[in-house]
Amino acid sequence: MASYTLHTPPGSFRAFKALIAAEYNSVDVTVADWDASVVKSVSPTGKAPALETKNGVIFESNAIARFIAGLRTDTELLGGTVYDRAVIDSWVDFAANDVELPACVWFYPVAGYMPFQEAAYEKAKADLAAALTLLNTHLTTKTYLVGDQITLADICVVSALVYPMKLVCDKTFLKPFGNVVRWFTTCVNQPAFKAVIGECPLAKKELTAAGQTAKAAPADGGGKKKKGKKGGDKKAEKKEKAAPDPLEPAPVKKVDHPYKIMDKEHPSPFSMDKWKKTYSNSATYEEGMAAFWEMFDPKGWSIWHMNYNFNDEN
Repeated sequence: MASYTLHTPPGSFRAFKALIAAEYNSVDVTVADWDASVVKSVSPTGKAPALETKNGVIFESNAIARFIAGLRTDTELLGGTVYDRAVIDSWVDFAANDVELPACVWFYPVAGYMPFQEAAYEKAKADLAAALTLLNTHLTTKTYLVGDQITLADICVVSALVYPMKLVCDKTFLKPFGNVVRWFTTCVNQPAFKAVIGECPLAKKELTAAGQTAKAAPADGGGKKKKGKKGGDKKAEKKEKAAPDPLEPAPVKKVDHPYKIMDKEHPSPFSMDKWKKTYSNSATYEEGMAAFWEMFDPKGWSIWHMNYNFNDEN
């Protein structure tokens, strides 16, 4: 297979997309030593990234990523159907328009790429939260953005989120976006992602930019307490805490889900994880299924066979 040369600054998230796609497709991409003057002479726009091929130069990061992703069809990074390809393109555009811009405005000042501005910072956080809200809803019942495997859609959106997730999106900001965090950590822990971006720990605390005032902790409202009789204030505080609010409704005890109750009262001996390991280590399909029927617990589990309306869905 032909080799390609990519011109990009070190650590550019815009280059991550093409390089991760190259890992999935086993494409040989050489990253040239960074030289801005070379890029100006190679790329029509004079901007990075730019990919040199035997047929000429491809510029703009999404075009480069699509090209690398399309060099093999069996990996289906661009989807297996015309519809899938269109949906993947939708998410690639979403990454460029709805994620990259607010993400860059938020983390660029931290990285020293641009000066900090309070109004831009607040708007970037709000816009990124709006994008993650949409993403979180979409991922409610999905492991990946399109279909049942990683595609260029996941690669592009994850690449745009790598630095925000590592530098500024702390636990408080990400708390409403559990599905996004689950999906993001699933992707970045795949070997192809790790080969390009390395380890990607989530930010524990938001890093601040030069000139940015750190958010103050909530005031306790008391300032310095005046000294009084020993224990007097504590007794009054206990009385205040002990007095229930007559307008506050009594807490409702959460009722366990019927399945949880069944698991407690009649735990099943069948372990899905143990069965998966047994099946994976079986020499043949017949051997694996024989082990399944020995382990299966019909009282605690059920088996469903479903026929779909269209042959390609079966």
